[in-house]
Amino acid sequence: MLYGEFSIDVLSNNSGTLNRLRNVIKWEGCEHHQVVYKGFSGGFFLDTRLPFTIDDCLYIDTENDLLIFILGCIYNRAEISQVISAPIMHLTEPALIAHLYACQGMDFVNELNGDFAIVVYDARKNTLFLCRDHVGIAPLVYTLDGQSLYFSTDIIGLCRAFYKGERINMDPIISDYKPVDMTLTPNERVLKLKPGHFLEFNAEGNIIKKYWEPERVKTDNTLTQEQVFAELKSLLEDSVRIRSDQRFNAGAHVSGGFDSSIVAALARKEYKKQAVFYGYSWSPDNSLPEKLELDERDLVKQTCNMAGIKPSFIHSEANDFVELMKNSINSFMYFYEEKVLKIAQEHNTNLMFSGWGGDEFISFGSMGVDSDLVFNFHWKTFLKKNPLRNPKKILTYLLYRVALPAVNYIPPSVKKGYESSLRFFKKGHRAFHQKTYNTYNCYRSRRGYQLGLLYNYHLSERTECWAITGRKNGVEYRYPLLDKRIIEYILKVPSRVLVKDSKYTRIILREISEGLLPESVRWRLGKRDPAFFAIEKQRTIQKALLFIDEIDAFKANPDLYFIDFELFEQEIKKFKEDRDYPQAKKLCADILAFKMFHEFTKSYQAAIDI
Repeated sequence: MLYGEFSIDVLSNNSGTLNRLRNVIKWEGCEHHQVVYKGFSGGFFLDTRLPFTIDDCLYIDTENDLLIFILGCIYNRAEISQVISAPIMHLTEPALIAHLYACQGMDFVNELNGDFAIVVYDARKNTLFLCRDHVGIAPLVYTLDGQSLYFSTDIIGLCRAFYKGERINMDPIISDYKPVDMTLTPNERVLKLKPGHFLEFNAEGNIIKKYWEPERVKTDNTLTQEQVFAELKSLLEDSVRIRSDQRFNAGAHVSGGFDSSIVAALARKEYKKQAVFYGYSWSPDNSLPEKLELDERDLVKQTCNMAGIKPSFIHSEANDFVELMKNSINSFMYFYEEKVLKIAQEHNTNLMFSGWGGDEFISFGSMGVDSDLVFNFHWKTFLKKNPLRNPKKILTYLLYRVALPAVNYIPPSVKKGYESSLRFFKKGHRAFHQKTYNTYNCYRSRRGYQLGLLYNYHLSERTECWAITGRKNGVEYRYPLLDKRIIEYILKVPSRVLVKDSKYTRIILREISEGLLPESVRWRLGKRDPAFFAIEKQRTIQKALLFIDEIDAFKANPDLYFIDFELFEQEIKKFKEDRDYPQAKKLCADILAFKMFHEFTKSYQAAIDI
């Protein structure tokens, strides 16, 4: 974890603020390393459970008067070496960045493929640069304070360091309830550097520049299905390979779907010499589906058996949530992943492969596909996907998936769905972030829809949270499906190539996973995990009853300003008087959510040692 301050005027460095920031970031078992170089002050933290060293994070080039910080990894050294015609394989990550910056200036970022937050302090120019990777795997936030810029890779850490008792901006925390601006933080003074951008700060001010522009990728109508499958399979295999650092003891998320499963299977091949490779599943070991339906754990076991992976399932009890809730600020309310991390620690797993991001690109479904087929007059392919035997379905798709999204009209029923979940929010706090809302509902092409998903930044919301939580628990995450080469390739694929028949969507991973995954996983329809949802249904009310008498404490919390407590208490009264209350599950889910928000704000407001 990195943090620091750069001041235009060296005399204005504020050691008190830096001390607050350092102390709010630290965690049990971390090693702190302080760095002071001319107009820059700061430091970084290492975790002894991870193989990273000081040289992996810091490099000072006294000849060129440069300081380089990096959190993360660069994966395409071989390609970079060919481009610049120089041997670089021996260089550490920050030394590599220093070399590239000295040769190319900030244009070097265009050459990178990796997960990174990079800080370049050019003392000769008295300029600081902050740079974030293409998708936002690594977090990076900053704030301006007079002539100083403060930054950190710990989002909440920087927010708390500059907290002065003002009302917390809860929008980023309540994003499960409504579309919000995912570039915001709980402190309105603290800003996220957007993925694919870099910031330049000096005496002339600050400038933010976008360096990655995937919207410039053009559709390649010459591509065939066979070519797409072959080339993406090669890209995916390489994406996993370059992320397979043998210094780590690796594991992977595994579910009954093919995103995480194919990543896990390919990662296992890269760690052949590792005796035990664990596959971690959110499916609980102590639950059964309510009906005689698919048990996702069986699919997990089949995948693991085929790939040589040992499955590991979480165990979930209602009482667990007493402590899990208290840790909301550190887990970012990803409670089931917190359980995975605890199991991973027991196994000494410190590298976690994830299939996150597949749904948006390489295993994309059908949003915008019909639009492309219609507007490009591929009627034969459209009818292959939507046979004439179901004319009602065709008309529905033409209206709701093609015509209305193309004219930016969102049916009232969509908004009503959100309004139902927002029933305990005060009217003034039910408004959506319109740009994000439109992203999900207004599009004219598949490519436009996918770019919208990239730029509403929900992908980076998870990766940045897990980067912070993972580092503090001794685990590094890797996301091969979010390799920038895969994203750029998918954006040039014409939608007609993504159509197999009227039954199956997401055909790319289905096809290229042949021989890697069980047929039951490859051709599974849907993603629902009956065992997981069964225990959620059973435990939601049990968990809510643990906290139902804390409503007075919620009411006294000024940062829960958006909740209509009068209506909330009325419904709780009805529930207590009638255990057959029809909205019991929804009400109890809200009790749990408000408890999370309450615990988050309590921890956020807690005093920081100096």
